[in-house]
Amino acid sequence: MIPTRIERLLPYLFLLALLCIALAFRPLLPVDETRYLSVAWEMYLGGHVFVPTMNFAPYLQKPPLLFWLIDLVWNIFGVSRAAAMLVIFAASSLVIWLTTLLAKTLFPERPDIASRIPWLVAGSTVFVIYSTLILFDMLLTACVVAALLSLLAFAGNRWQAVLAGLFIGLGVLAKGPVVLIHIGAPVLLYPLWRDRRAGLAPLQFFAGAGLAILAALVPVAIWLAPATILTKGSFVYDLVWNQSAGRVTGSLHNSHGRPFYFYLMLLPLMFVPWAFIPPVWRLKPAARIRSLIGTKSPDLRALRLLSFSFIAVLLVFSAISGKQPHYVVPALPFATILLGYFMAEISVARLRATAFVMLALFAIGHAAASATVFKRYDLTPLASFIDERKDADWAVAYDYQGEVGFLGRIEKPFENADKPEEWLKSHPGGYVIEKQSKDPGTSEQIAFRQPVERGYLVVLKGQH
Repeated sequence: MIPTRIERLLPYLFLLALLCIALAFRPLLPVDETRYLSVAWEMYLGGHVFVPTMNFAPYLQKPPLLFWLIDLVWNIFGVSRAAAMLVIFAASSLVIWLTTLLAKTLFPERPDIASRIPWLVAGSTVFVIYSTLILFDMLLTACVVAALLSLLAFAGNRWQAVLAGLFIGLGVLAKGPVVLIHIGAPVLLYPLWRDRRAGLAPLQFFAGAGLAILAALVPVAIWLAPATILTKGSFVYDLVWNQSAGRVTGSLHNSHGRPFYFYLMLLPLMFVPWAFIPPVWRLKPAARIRSLIGTKSPDLRALRLLSFSFIAVLLVFSAISGKQPHYVVPALPFATILLGYFMAEISVARLRATAFVMLALFAIGHAAASATVFKRYDLTPLASFIDERKDADWAVAYDYQGEVGFLGRIEKPFENADKPEEWLKSHPGGYVIEKQSKDPGTSEQIAFRQPVERGYLVVLKGQH
């Protein structure tokens, strides 16, 4: 038997082990992780607050909450990848805790469900992957669940609606208006899952949701107003319109356009590794649902909230042209609690053991990848080459996305060189970084080359 206090801490220690494995074996992955840490680095270096920058020019694609938190940690512990991962650890820990709290709120008479949620979250494939990456999605997920908990507590109490609004506002600051899709699904579907005997009337609940939206404008305005002034309106256009509408229509550059059934193909990942537990094969969810409907169980309200919201989020994102797997990570708590409800018969010890199997596979896979595929993602050699020649003039001849800004602690922007040969003639002591699809071999002009995921990154030198 494991003491209760240790049992409560184990999922968070499990998460800490995941992060340590990632730090030990996996490099920062371009282009997302390297880009976001480079943006945070430039904000930290220049003391910028309201306008993130990439290559020392305004970076208008993402709001600043993640960068603020990373810079805050760096001010305390110094600049490092490990320190930045503390932010992801905190956000991921909140996802575990808040999802458990949501299960307790929805099923107050079923502690057996809530007791399984921490391991169902921590051991899931989706969580194992995204809780170790420097992305916005765990932070957004925490904001979504916190806002939903406040709305569930709203019973005419305006302060709960205001609190929900503050969490929605933080969600906007975490990843933009997309938070409205995740929180909008359960809100708009309220008539389908409300408690008809003791719950609020739809108009009363929607009035509270409207107050929450108004409250959400406060933290957003505190940031967006000065950011808009400093960028002369560009931030509003690029973040709210260009990013959001561009991803919906697929017109945005690199919007990751994919077919509408993309998330349907990924749906089985939500059930890994739990689908491989033998007792799960003996569960009969369809018969259980028919029994709940026949007995008019009070659990149906919570099950409708979870299932309808999960399906609605998947349908909305399926209709949007731009798709990435992590866009639906905030729907993970809904799926996890649904699993927890039907897996309440399976012991916590079995779930914990399965989660630790995932941890072992994660460690083995990362150790093997560090000696093979990860080498093509590790840009540290290029960053070190640049760092040793910081005083020289540097330019890029491709769509630079901040890949080496943080890794090389770059303190000045790279120039753009559409024509590398001409730029090198005017900067004889300089260097140009370009991408090539094939191995360029060696020559007098090539100062450095490194194989990457797709081709090679090559450094051309002038007449040194």
